[in-house]
Amino acid sequence: MQISSNISNEEIKSLQKSFYEYFETGYAFEDFLKEYLLKMGLDEVEVTQRSRDGGIDLTAIRKGVGDFSEIDITHYYIQAKRYALKNKIAVKSVRELKGTIPFGYKGMFITTSDFTGDAVKESSNDPSKPVVLINGKSLITSCIDNQIGFIFKPIFSSEQMDLFVKKRKSDASAQINVKNNIVNDYIEKTITANDIRARIVSVPSSVMKQFDIALKSVSVIVNDKDKYFFNINKGRNYFGGVTAFLRDYNMISDEGVITPKQSKWKYDADNKIVKIYIEEQQ
Repeated sequence: MQISSNISNEEIKSLQKSFYEYFETGYAFEDFLKEYLLKMGLDEVEVTQRSRDGGIDLTAIRKGVGDFSEIDITHYYIQAKRYALKNKIAVKSVRELKGTIPFGYKGMFITTSDFTGDAVKESSNDPSKPVVLINGKSLITSCIDNQIGFIFKPIFSSEQMDLFVKKRKSDASAQINVKNNIVNDYIEKTITANDIRARIVSVPSSVMKQFDIALKSVSVIVNDKDKYFFNINKGRNYFGGVTAFLRDYNMISDEGVITPKQSKWKYDADNKIVKIYIEEQQ
C-alpha cells in the first residue's frame, strides 16, 4: 500500500504549504526537480540557462526498454512554477508551453499549486503536443511514497529534503573518486546494461551536438586521469571502441558480469576533450 493513501486531504494541504515554503525561490524549486526527475527514472535532466530559457526550465529524456532503449526515446520540455496553493496555473501558461514544444517532443508542467480546469483541458487537446501536468498534490504524494523529504507519519522535514538534494548533488564526490569538484553543468546519465552488453556508451545529446559534424573520433579523459580515444558512430548517438574503458571501470568483469554505473559528462570545447566522471569500485 502507498503511504500517501493513509493521509487526509487536509493533511496533504498542510504538507503542500510546508513544501512550497521550503523553496525560497523558483530556482531552488528547479534544482530540486532536477534531482527528483532523475530519481523518477528520467535521464539527461538539465536545468536550462536561466538568462535565456524562453520559458523552458528543464529538459530531459526517457529511454525505451530493452533492445529499443536507444531508438525509442521521449524528449521532454519542462516548465516549473513555485506558486502558492491558491495561485493556480492558468490556461495561458499551458498554451505558451505547448508553443515551445518541437514536433515529436512532450511537455511537462510541474507546480507546487494546481491547474485551472481550462488548463487541464488545454494540456490534452492536441495529441501532437501533449503536456503532462503534475500539481502540488501529486508531487507531494509522489515524494511521500518515494521517501523524499518526509519523515513518518509523514511529517515534512527540511533536513530530509536537504539531504536528498545534497546527496544527489554530491554523489559524484562521495561515490566517484575524483580530485576536483563536480559542478552543475555536468550532464548526469547512467551507463546502462544494454550499452555495456553491446560494447557501446550512449552519449548525452547535449554533449554530442557540440561536436563538429565531421568529427569521427574524440579524445576522452575519465576521472581526470585515464585517457581514451573513442569512435563516434554514424548515427551520432554513441561511442564505440569502449571495451577497454568498460573493463577498466569494472562494468564488465572477467567472468562477463555486467555492472551499470552512474556517470557525469562535459565537453571541453577549447581542448576538444570529453570529460567523464564515473564511480570507481572502492
